[in-house]
Amino acid sequence: MMLLLPSLLCALAGYVSAFSVETSNSKDLYPPLWEEIPGQLSDYTAVNGVYVIDAWLYPTRMSLYKILITSTKKYFERFSQNNEKNILFGLPLQHGWQFKTGRLADPTKATDCGREGEPMCISVDSWWARANYYLCALPFLAAVEAGIIEVPTNQVILSPPLKDQKYFCYDVASCQSFLPNVMAKWNTFYQQMKEPSESLEDLLKYLWDVHDATIDVIAENLGDGYKIFPKPEADFAKSWVTAVHYIAAMLFETSLNKTYEFQKTLPPRMLQENDKAPLIKDFTASQNKIVYYLGFLDKVDTFSNQKSLTLFRILMKSQKLRKLVNAFLERIIKDKNLTPREMETFFQKVIRSSKFIS
Repeated sequence: MMLLLPSLLCALAGYVSAFSVETSNSKDLYPPLWEEIPGQLSDYTAVNGVYVIDAWLYPTRMSLYKILITSTKKYFERFSQNNEKNILFGLPLQHGWQFKTGRLADPTKATDCGREGEPMCISVDSWWARANYYLCALPFLAAVEAGIIEVPTNQVILSPPLKDQKYFCYDVASCQSFLPNVMAKWNTFYQQMKEPSESLEDLLKYLWDVHDATIDVIAENLGDGYKIFPKPEADFAKSWVTAVHYIAAMLFETSLNKTYEFQKTLPPRMLQENDKAPLIKDFTASQNKIVYYLGFLDKVDTFSNQKSLTLFRILMKSQKLRKLVNAFLERIIKDKNLTPREMETFFQKVIRSSKFIS
């Protein structure tokens, strides 16, 4: 169990590589087509008073995120200029990474969806695309319900995919019925976001709480659908789901700059049968390490029957301990000579002293 924490810290080092990065004006920070896509619901044409949006096309699904980011901007102005500290940015940036790396394309290759023939198509056969739908439709429609996006709740409908419609919901009413707990948690996040007294860390607690709950729903509803991918990619997808629970416990800041820097460490393409981290030739050292350590973390989590996650969540309840862990993460990134033994010694001290930290 002691190996868990240093291994986790290595695996998540990419997340905090952004700690040393200041705000940037570069357009490269944003996902593909961000400048071109609509950022207001009014940019779409309503038919009989209803906006019908196809969330199975990359530009329109990304547009839902942009509308959400635009609509919540005023609530994050107290934390930074230019909306950089908007912690909802983690969602569209992840979607952009999935698009750039081919993870939204048809994995069966039976169609051109997501490939040269239909590059903007999002395939319902892709586990990544299905999972991302939950992390797009639910926050968007919950924002409509909460009045963040100012349109009547019965005037926005998301188009269903061509098949497997039962796995998804498409408007506020159906999502309330389909996933009431998750919708309620999103509503709670938005209501707290409106409170000027809430700190960024307070909002991160609410955001990661609903993100965690959404990941649980994805795991329950989509099962092991990632097995349609080559085994290395399937293993990575599974380890990704596991890692998110640990990231949530740390309250990682999903702002624009920090998420952008983190994503530099993610795999730049789908993993194939002959890929074996940390020895993938066309991956950077950081990308190899991310794949390798997330896989190791998933094995530890499975072997311990999730007791490792329980332990980590208990430790991360302490604000002092969270700061200590995040500070050590920064050291991992900056100090290339830091040895695993030094890491293990550090966390032995942390665990011994954690009972004295409130």
